[in-house]
Amino acid sequence: MTTGLVLGLLLGGFPVLTKEISMASLAVAMTLSLTSVTLAQTRGRDHLGHAAWALVINYGALTALILAIAVFFDADIRNGWILMAAAPSAVSVVPFTTILGGQTSKALFSTAVNYVVALVLMPVLTLALIGSAVSVTSLIIYILLLIVLPMALSRAVMRTNISRAANSSILNVSMAVLVFAVAGANRSAFQGELLLIGAISVACILRTFGSGLLTEVVLRRVRIPKPARISYVLFSSYKNLGLTATLAIALFEPIVAVPATICIVFEVVWVIFLIRFYPRFPD
Repeated sequence: MTTGLVLGLLLGGFPVLTKEISMASLAVAMTLSLTSVTLAQTRGRDHLGHAAWALVINYGALTALILAIAVFFDADIRNGWILMAAAPSAVSVVPFTTILGGQTSKALFSTAVNYVVALVLMPVLTLALIGSAVSVTSLIIYILLLIVLPMALSRAVMRTNISRAANSSILNVSMAVLVFAVAGANRSAFQGELLLIGAISVACILRTFGSGLLTEVVLRRVRIPKPARISYVLFSSYKNLGLTATLAIALFEPIVAVPATICIVFEVVWVIFLIRFYPRFPD
């Protein structure tokens, strides 16, 4: 993602078909990411409880924080924040939970529930907060193409026995292409409005580091064990920014994707921080 961002800013992205390339690359990335989401691995009431709290944290607290941030921005940038608030959690919550030593099966189930709920909440929130600027038909079509279709295709990909290394490589390339397209389409905004970029960056730090660290502190205070709280911290700090950026370009103008593009950088830094943070706290 970092490579895609740098190259996009240097080269200006794709000269044509930015929307189509963005959608195709995200669809591939979503399909490969969702191959790890297997509901058969999840049983018991504990998973239902975890999914409920994950929804409260991601579609409650984090969405509310992003909407509060949106108030401080104008027009297109505000719509970018609203799209981000309406998006489900990032699929990467699942592998990151595993890497950090959390409860993977609960993260799997909660992610699947999050995406099922997103089929309703995303269009409702987007239409309620942005209104007539959004085509209902287009929004539904894009949600079907970028969430429902990858969910279905991921079941078929699981049967191909693709190696983890190949899966990761294709996923990385897909995300790099997506970020390259989105960042390149907004190169002028990154170069010409440094004050705006700075303000968005501060908001991204608050949205990602602030929300995640606050959740960590609160859960530690109420003595939630580390394996249980890891996925909650991730749900409190990750939205599907690839989906957000792609919908921004498909439904509006490339400038609407700027908040998601900048937040991608801070989400990468955030997981690097957590990989170094959690080993220091074995409880």
